[in-house]
Amino acid sequence: MHSLLRRQISRLFGDAKALPRELDKLFQAINATYKQADIDRAMTERSLDIASQEMLQQNRALAEELRIRKAAESQLIYLTNYDELTGLVNRNLLNDRLKHALVTANRHQHKLVVLTLGLDHFKVINDSLGPAIGNELLKIVTERLSVCVRGSDTVARLSGDEFALILIEQSEEILRADNQPKEIDVDSFYPRLNEILQRILTTVSRTVLLAGQELQITCSIGVSQYPQDGDDPDVLLMNANAALSSAKQLGRNNYQFYTSDLSVRLNEKLMMQGKLRLALEREEFILHYQPQVDFRTGHIVGVEALIRWNQPDFGLIPPGKFIGLAEETGLILPIGAWVIRTACGQCKSWQDQGLGKLRIAINLSVRQFAEPNLVNFVREVLLETGLEPQYLEIELTESLVMTDVERSIDILRGLKALGIQLSIDDFGTGYSSLSYLKRFPIDILKIDQSFVRDIQKSDDAAIVKAIISMAHSLGMHVIAEGVETEAQCDFLRINLCDEIQGFLFSKGIPKSEMEMLLREKRRLPDRLLHFAQHDRTLLLVDDDENILATLKRALRSEKCTILTANSAKAGLELLALYQIDVIISDQQMPEMTGIEFLHIVKQKCPETIRIVLSGYADMQSIVDGINQGVIYQFMMKPWNDTSLRCYIEDAFKQKELIDENRRLKSAMHALNLHALKQNRLTVSH
Repeated sequence: MHSLLRRQISRLFGDAKALPRELDKLFQAINATYKQADIDRAMTERSLDIASQEMLQQNRALAEELRIRKAAESQLIYLTNYDELTGLVNRNLLNDRLKHALVTANRHQHKLVVLTLGLDHFKVINDSLGPAIGNELLKIVTERLSVCVRGSDTVARLSGDEFALILIEQSEEILRADNQPKEIDVDSFYPRLNEILQRILTTVSRTVLLAGQELQITCSIGVSQYPQDGDDPDVLLMNANAALSSAKQLGRNNYQFYTSDLSVRLNEKLMMQGKLRLALEREEFILHYQPQVDFRTGHIVGVEALIRWNQPDFGLIPPGKFIGLAEETGLILPIGAWVIRTACGQCKSWQDQGLGKLRIAINLSVRQFAEPNLVNFVREVLLETGLEPQYLEIELTESLVMTDVERSIDILRGLKALGIQLSIDDFGTGYSSLSYLKRFPIDILKIDQSFVRDIQKSDDAAIVKAIISMAHSLGMHVIAEGVETEAQCDFLRINLCDEIQGFLFSKGIPKSEMEMLLREKRRLPDRLLHFAQHDRTLLLVDDDENILATLKRALRSEKCTILTANSAKAGLELLALYQIDVIISDQQMPEMTGIEFLHIVKQKCPETIRIVLSGYADMQSIVDGINQGVIYQFMMKPWNDTSLRCYIEDAFKQKELIDENRRLKSAMHALNLHALKQNRLTVSH
């Protein structure tokens, strides 16, 4: 019985056992009611307990959600204003701070400097060592920039490898000793501004050790100033960027202040960029062709395709004015593809017209070389135009193939497998390693015109000789670019360069003019060829016409062509027109001495045999001339005709011996080149 019912019966009736049995059913029903009430109450309490636990869990979940949301909002606010990698102010907060700084500067008549800074060649490091190393380098640069400025200044990261700094003038910087305002200029604003800029350059460029390598990265800085360069944040940043571009164009690792002409140049660049985008579809690009001439035959054996932009407003624009812009904008890819198709098609057309089995050389840009489908594209062009692969030459720069050597080797092997020829352009100006160069399947080295231009200088002459010798030993062909004078041509001929290209023979010309050259079968003069057959030729130089006549009479029985000149100048003119073997010169002449004349001859035609014939000799100068290799023989006037003829015969034999040695050297080179090519074919198969 329920305890509550028992207590109630006891209070009302006393002993429960005395109750009539007729009431048992009633009390059983009441007892059941009480028990059910207990059960209901327990269930209610359990339900309330469960509800309270669920509510508590919901409250906790809601609190956690609110915490996460607040953290996300805080992170969003942080990322809205700060760079996640470096912790620096980002572009958004930079603009805000720059606006406030300009308001303050305007109110207090302060000045303000905005810097934009770009790391030089950061992409090379990022691509070669990986993004993780690149990010570590950015953090190090951030620390270095922060120590270069004051706490009141702002250092921001704009994007990638670009940073910005706001240098704020402080009140104490514009007060005199008596606390009165003073006139200030750029040097007094922000103490030692140039020193600060130099400090940034020096600090950023300190060597850093990453991934087991010592890296030294430099930076370029653009500077704009308030109020002279603008009073708006966007304008100041834009002008600083223009100055930064100027710093990069001037060789990087320097700083440049904004000037008004930079804006003009920037506007011109933007205008040029817009016109460049339309140039391809409007067919404004044309190709000029510059012949490459063989030293053995003198004939044109190849042409280099040179792009020109025939812009309606500006006329014919050379590639140096727009190729860089095309690289920046990515337009170099469709432009480069057009060049390859057009040049290959034109070369095939000339071959079909019977104008010779010419080789067409085409420069490849960095962006083109990086394209993953390059090999397939070249294959398609060859099939499309019908040009046989061996007549296509792809030119690459040293720096291009050395950026990622292993990848370059794979690409070059893929191109070489097509059967085309590969050349290194502007050789000697980059940073190629000879250990890598021998791994590249290169056919041709092109000597840069900077070496050819100053080929008379001993250093450049030695470099050119070394390049020719090295290339031949590696089984490579050598082409010299920028050959403009016969003296340059003669030096290259003597040192067994294989081909020349330059204004001496022809500049880059339109296809119609190129066709005329080919139809005319224009060639180098025989005197400029490696081993052209010619009669023995003797040049007599004396300011006395009687002496010249006497010498000609004494030598009339000799089997040689005799040329005479009554001055050193006339002698040099004949030297430029004829292939001369032996020169006999008087020592005492009005314009210059015979030694001075023959010294010039040695520079222009070093293989000639040079003899001095004079009755007024300064023996010391003669001895010096012999020791320096300027003269081969000295003879006194008056001479003995028989002795004179013997001396001249010996001189011709000496010249013929020199020529024969060069022929043997050239033949050995040809055999070596053939053997190396056969070896390459064997290895590739």
